[in-house]
Amino acid sequence: MATSVLQGCSSSALRDVCESTNLLDYVESVVDRIKSTNSSIGTKTRLLVDPSAAMIYFGFCAVISHILLAGITVIIVRKCLALKMVHTAGHAFYCTVAFVFCLGEALLVRHSRVLELWLGIFNLDLLHSAFGLLAFGIGVGGVAIKTLQKLERKREEPTATVKHFRSNHGFFGIVGCVLLLGSVLSGLPLYFYTFKWLQLVHRFCSLGSFATLMASQMFSYNTGFAQRQWKARHVRLFKLFTFIVTITTINYEFRRFTREIVALIARQFGD
Repeated sequence: MATSVLQGCSSSALRDVCESTNLLDYVESVVDRIKSTNSSIGTKTRLLVDPSAAMIYFGFCAVISHILLAGITVIIVRKCLALKMVHTAGHAFYCTVAFVFCLGEALLVRHSRVLELWLGIFNLDLLHSAFGLLAFGIGVGGVAIKTLQKLERKREEPTATVKHFRSNHGFFGIVGCVLLLGSVLSGLPLYFYTFKWLQLVHRFCSLGSFATLMASQMFSYNTGFAQRQWKARHVRLFKLFTFIVTITTINYEFRRFTREIVALIARQFGD
């Protein structure tokens, strides 16, 4: 079994950024490096600088993601505060803070080598969990606000046509909330148990929830609220930047997830 760091790979045991034609050898080398690192040098002495092209690429994507997540959130939050959080503004405020910023940051901070060096792996896990729980709690509150508003309108106007989660925006939103719940429920036990299947479920739910909730965010720009509050060119920019930040935020975690699935399938057939 290979025990050295593969050529072109990150020397960090918890990072998965190298290219290898043999996935089984690659996965086994990662396990060996984790054991070697934990027993000899510890987390805080890992190399901070990795010259590999993959690390430069993913680092650049992370910087872009942080900037766009913060930028989109700040612009929408300011607009909602200017509208005094009434009607749809309250829903937009809480859902943007939760599903765009908190959930996006939850995915990003988990693999930040700078934060890992500064906080340590356990505290980094706590930060990751805090962002995830905030995303779920605040986001569900934001969805509840809109749902209650629709129910109130239906009571006041029985003949009014009120759609509950039938639009693309609402459908992707509720699916994302369900996946986010799955992410929370599968993530908390990982503090006590390290089942591989549970890690895969957690990753799938995390990636799926962020992707579907960002799709919901994209469709939200077509709603009357967005069309009234921003000019058409600003809406197009929102859509562009939201699409970009979706890709730059999930690409690293998606790459790890697909590698593990392929390696798992290869191992099953190999047995």
